[in-house]
Amino acid sequence: MSFDLRAALEGVRGRGRLLIMTHDNPDPDSIACALGLQLVVAQVGVEATLGLGGIIGRAENRAMVRELGIELHPLETLTPSDFQLLALCDAQPGGGNCTIFPGRQCDIVIDHHPRRTGALGVPWCDIREDVGASSLIAYSYLRELGIPIDGRLATAFLYALKSETRDLGREAGEPERLAYLELFPLADPVKLYAITSPKLGREHFRAVDRALHAAEVRGSLVTASLGNLEYPDLVAEVADMLLDYDLAHWVLCMGEHRGTVFLSVRTDITDAHAGSLIRRVIGERGAGGGHGMIAGGRLRQPVHNPRELEVVYEDLVERFAAELRIKGPRRPLLA
Repeated sequence: MSFDLRAALEGVRGRGRLLIMTHDNPDPDSIACALGLQLVVAQVGVEATLGLGGIIGRAENRAMVRELGIELHPLETLTPSDFQLLALCDAQPGGGNCTIFPGRQCDIVIDHHPRRTGALGVPWCDIREDVGASSLIAYSYLRELGIPIDGRLATAFLYALKSETRDLGREAGEPERLAYLELFPLADPVKLYAITSPKLGREHFRAVDRALHAAEVRGSLVTASLGNLEYPDLVAEVADMLLDYDLAHWVLCMGEHRGTVFLSVRTDITDAHAGSLIRRVIGERGAGGGHGMIAGGRLRQPVHNPRELEVVYEDLVERFAAELRIKGPRRPLLA
């Protein structure tokens, strides 16, 4: 059944202010989706504020927000009574990766990850598992309504698509390629360069150094515990980097930020199910999700020192290897 955008818009018309939440520690896809939805609901007079939980850590993501002048308000600075409507972009209720006001129900959910039970009953629920990015859904809204896309928004959408699909090399089909071609001439090339080639802080190189010395190889699986993370996105950055190793088909990276254990999974197997795999590995101990070739998660039980983190790492690596049926000893990536 196709999604009825105009009926959805009528459902929020005149109902007050909207808070659009990205997932915690948002990536470009979540941010661009929220930015597009903000413009869409403005067509029926709904004023929207963009909010986030966690932090924006990755250098490229900080550059995107800075270069495009995107206002993202930390949830703790917002007052619940100021908003009568709540939206989630690139996330779903109960997914464990989005912080919202306690007790509040969602009115809008836009996502491209597998549907969760928490999304049941949401009036505006547009979950398209067959698209490569949630921002592509917001982009389709603008095209359907005939809303012009300026250079700022085109740059946000294009970078989100580049980032989420790794330049159309991961989980990208005809819709993604068409959107890429349509957005490219509209985007600001100077800002896009500033976003894709930012200066990197010392914390990035420290993490890379730790990763290279900690990384272990078992068959086609590469794993690494990064210890303390200066920001949660570091596990994803390192996982992307380690997947470039010529024998790697699966990567699991983990570390802790302020006591919380974060995980990131990457694979180059096109028909893999990384999201369901990480949920099986984590089980009831936390929350995880993703889609075919990319996934992430975090554990509920905090760790208090490096030894506790090491115990968690050893357990998760063994569970992960067992799920993949990869056997044999682990050896250091670097001699």
